[in-house]
Amino acid sequence: MGSKEFALAVREERDVLLSTFTDPAAGSAVATHLIAANLTSNQRIEALAAIEAAVTDSLYTLLLALDGSAFLGGRQQSFVLSGEGGEIIANGDGRLEAAAWDAFYGNGS
Repeated sequence: MGSKEFALAVREERDVLLSTFTDPAAGSAVATHLIAANLTSNQRIEALAAIEAAVTDSLYTLLLALDGSAFLGGRQQSFVLSGEGGEIIANGDGRLEAAAWDAFYGNGS
């Protein structure tokens, strides 16, 4: 798995999470809170948009932090991340940063 595939896998996981947040049958804590909030249709749309933005920004920032282009826990450093086959996913050269942008905001989305 290379940088592009890794970033796309993280985006796919985001999509699965968001789906469980909106499905009362999924039993997620977020879905339970949304039901308990008894929101109007418009309020629910806005709440889900806020949740989507928060999850997207969080995962995107984490990917950038792994590549050394954002802070993680108040520190900025690059990490070496490789797949099982030894393929480099991140090493501070910007490849994961670029793949994350494409996966979440560019052509990969």
